[in-house]
Amino acid sequence: MAENTVKVDISFQSLLEAISSLEINEKHKLWEFLEAELFPDDEDSPEDIAEIQAAHADYEAGDYTTFDQYVAQRANRSA
Repeated sequence: MAENTVKVDISFQSLLEAISSLEINEKHKLWEFLEAELFPDDEDSPEDIAEIQAAHADYEAGDYTTFDQYVAQRANRSA
């Protein structure tokens, strides 16, 4: 079956406004789409993809260390 396409002329500002009105899960889907478009990596293995997704989930859950925290921890270890 032939694929139907529609081209829409929309200003970038209107696009930004439309994106800001999306729900968070829709923004995540858009983010994933844009990553795939901008960084097509045919070399990523399923294991690499799983690790990246796990890292994204950890970050979203707040399970990360800032650079300043890391530097402070390193300073405390060497003291």
